[in-house]
Order: sequence, then structure tokens, then C-alpha cells
Amino acid sequence: MRYVKLSPTKAAAWVDCPRRFFYSYVERRRVKSSWAHFTYGNVVHRALKEWFDLEPDQRSTELIERSVFASWSDDGFRDIEHSRAWRDRAVVVVTDYLAQVDSGVEPLATERTLAFKDDASGFVMEGRIDRLDNDGTAVMVVDYKTGKSVPSSDDVRGSEALAMYAVMVQEVLGRPCSSVALHHVPSGSIVSWQHSAQSLTRQVDRMRAIASDVRRVEDTWESIDQDDQGLDELFPPRPGGLCGFCDFWDVCSAGQRHTNRRQSWEGLPELQSG
Repeated sequence: MRYVKLSPTKAAAWVDCPRRFFYSYVERRRVKSSWAHFTYGNVVHRALKEWFDLEPDQRSTELIERSVFASWSDDGFRDIEHSRAWRDRAVVVVTDYLAQVDSGVEPLATERTLAFKDDASGFVMEGRIDRLDNDGTAVMVVDYKTGKSVPSSDDVRGSEALAMYAVMVQEVLGRPCSSVALHHVPSGSIVSWQHSAQSLTRQVDRMRAIASDVRRVEDTWESIDQDDQGLDELFPPRPGGLCGFCDFWDVCSAGQRHTNRRQSWEGLPELQSG
């Protein structure tokens, strides 16, 4: 049996839109798009990693600005003024978040990559976890969010990524892990959830089903004439509200019919002046 390698992002791509999955993971089409919200989010994540990688007595607010400025890019922003405004906003957001949550927190790990193999169904799950914290005798998974929307308890409870991270900690590190949390950095909102053994098992079963579907369609694709009919049958487009932000909108007629292409900076909210 051929093993299927999955990550939470790859699994979500399959569920959300098989056509996007095809372009990303089968054809491996090169992405030319640059999105401002990705630039901003990546810089915030990096600043938080660099902060928590330091000993508590080595941390200072000056380091936040230095980290953000050093890793900033103008990619995707409307213009230089827009980029600089969001760069400054990133410094404020990280500073305010850390003032709220950092009371000498010493994580077990930051941006830790883990993977485990499920021999029963033939898939490998891998992922990079933003932060692992001590939770008494167990481990808590922390995932940062930088988007517009503040996550709800339903978002945390239903997150396949968070559940898979918890399973990875158990399988790879051999540590108890059932607590997961989303930290919405711009608002400082922290939403946690305590998984049961049963709820984690359900998520693993869901990954097994996705891996089985992916293996079936990929193997079928390799065995047929790779034409448009086969593409539509095996990797159908699934148009939705985010089509305008898809890296492959330019080559997807279904997405083009569904919505207009969004500008590269429209994933960010408008900053309030003053």
C-alpha cells in the first residue's frame, strides 16, 4: 500500500476544493501570487517565535520592533505607505499580545515540526506547531491566528489541525496532550478546548478517510488519459467565497465565474486612522 503524506493544510485543501488540491499537490503548479495578509501573518509568527525562544530575562520590547523590521517584506501591499502602516501595526499587535500573555512563559517548543505514521490506513501526518506549552503534567498546543475574525469555541473544537497536532504530540513525544488553543494575536483573544480520547480518535478517522480518497484519485489519475474530463471527474472545482483569493484563480474558469479576482491586499482590514 502506498503511503499518503498529509498535513492539516493539504487535507483542508482536499476538502475545500479538489481542483486547488490538484494544482497545489499533484501538478505542483508554481504560485506567482503575493498576498499582503500572508506577509503580515508570517512576520507576526516569526516575531513571536523569536521572543519565546529567548530566556525570559532576555526579552525586551525593543526586540519586537527589531524582529518585525528585519523580516518585513512589501510583497502584496497596495503601496509603500500601506506596507509601512501594516509593518508598524504588526509591532503594536505583537507588543500588546505579549503584554497580555507573557508572564515569563517558557514554551516546551516553538514552531516544532512533528509527524507520525498510521500503518492501519497508510498515511503520514505531518505539521508544524506554533507553540507547545506545559499544561501541568501534559502539553498544550497553541496555534496563532492573525486574520480578521476572532475564533470561537466551535472553531477550536472543530479544528482538524489542532486535533492532529495533539495526536502528534502523543504519538511522537509520548506526552499526554488533549488541550488545544487558538490565540488571536490582533485581539488578544484566547480560546481553548479540551479534547477527549474519543474526539481525537474521530479526527484521526477523518484523516484516514481523506487519505483513502486522495490515494484513490491520485492513483486513478496516473492510470488514465489525463484530459479535462478526467480532471473534472477526479478533481472537481468547488467554488466558494474565497475563490477570489485563490492562487489559481487565473487558470480556474469555475472560480472566475463565481467571483472576481481579489486585490492582493484585500485580505487585510482597513486600518483606522488616528
